[in-house]
Amino acid sequence: MTHSHPRFAKVRWPAISGRSPAIQQLTAKIEKISRYCTNVLLLGESGTGKELVAHAIHSKGPRRDARFEPQNCATLSAELLASELFGHEQGAFTGAHTRKMGLIEVADGGTLLLDEVAEIDLSVQAKLLRVLEMRRFRRLGATAITDVDISVIAATNRSLPSLVTEGRFRADLYYRLKVVTIVVPALRDRQEDIPLLADVFVHDFNERNGTRLTGVSDALMERFLTYAWPGNVRELRNTIESMAVVADDVILGEREAEEAGFGEGDPLRAASRMLSVPATATLEEAERILIVARMKALGSRAEVARSLGIGLRTLYSKLRAIGET
Repeated sequence: MTHSHPRFAKVRWPAISGRSPAIQQLTAKIEKISRYCTNVLLLGESGTGKELVAHAIHSKGPRRDARFEPQNCATLSAELLASELFGHEQGAFTGAHTRKMGLIEVADGGTLLLDEVAEIDLSVQAKLLRVLEMRRFRRLGATAITDVDISVIAATNRSLPSLVTEGRFRADLYYRLKVVTIVVPALRDRQEDIPLLADVFVHDFNERNGTRLTGVSDALMERFLTYAWPGNVRELRNTIESMAVVADDVILGEREAEEAGFGEGDPLRAASRMLSVPATATLEEAERILIVARMKALGSRAEVARSLGIGLRTLYSKLRAIGET
C-alpha cells in the first residue's frame, strides 16, 4: 500500500498546499491581504517556502500583471546590493561602464521581494527607507530623481526586533516593512500535510523526468510523520528527489531511504560523527572542513550560518574563499 493522491498532482505552490489548520490560516491570510498593494513581512524558518508565499501574494493581487523581482540580500556586499537595487549611471564607480536599471526600477508597478532582509547593511537600509517613504530614488551617480510605485515583500528567518535593539536594523524601516506580518509555519507544525506534499513532489519528479513512481510506502510515511524536518518543506522535497533517483521500484520505501541517507537523526550529530580534522591542519583548512560538513548536513546556507554563529554575508565570503559557491 502506498500514500498517493494523484488528484493533487498539479499544485502551483506546493510548499503552501495542505489541509492543516496552520496552512489553512496561512492561505486565508494570503487571500485577504493580496487584494491590497501593501508591504508585507514574511517570517519563518529556512525552507518553509517564504518565496512561494511572496509569489502567491503577488500573483493574486492587483499587481499580478506587473513584474515580480526577487533579490537575496545576503549574497552581495553592501555596494553590490545597492547597485542591484537602485541601479547606476555610467561612470558612477569603477567598472560601471554602462547605465544599469536596478530592481526597484525594473519592478515599477509590481512587487519587489527582499529575501534575507535582515542581512541588508545599514547604509543600504537608509536608502531603502527613503524609497518606501517617498516612492522615489536616485540611481547611483545620478542627479535626476526617479518616481516608482512598488510593493515590497521582505522575508527573514531572524528576529528583526532583536536586531533593532542591537542597532543592526533600523526601527523605522522595520515598521515600514511590517504593515502586514505573515508567519510561514514550520513543517513540524503541519505534519498532517506531509502525505500530500510527498505526493506532490513525487508527481513533480515524474513530470520532470518521465518516471512513473506511484508514491511512498506506508512504512516510510510513518517515518516521515515522526521526523522533525529541520530543513522544512525544502528538506522533504530534496529527500523525495534523492530517493527517486535511486529507486528500483515504483514505490519509494526503506531501501531508497537508506540509500538516500534519510533517517540518520539530527543532521549535525550525524555530521559530527563523520567530521575528521587532521592534527596537522591549518586553521584555514579546519574551517573549510567544518563549513563543508555543515553544508552537507544542513543544506540551507541560512541554517549553516546560524549553526556556526556567523552572519550570512560572512558565510558567503567564506564559501567563495574555499570555492564552494
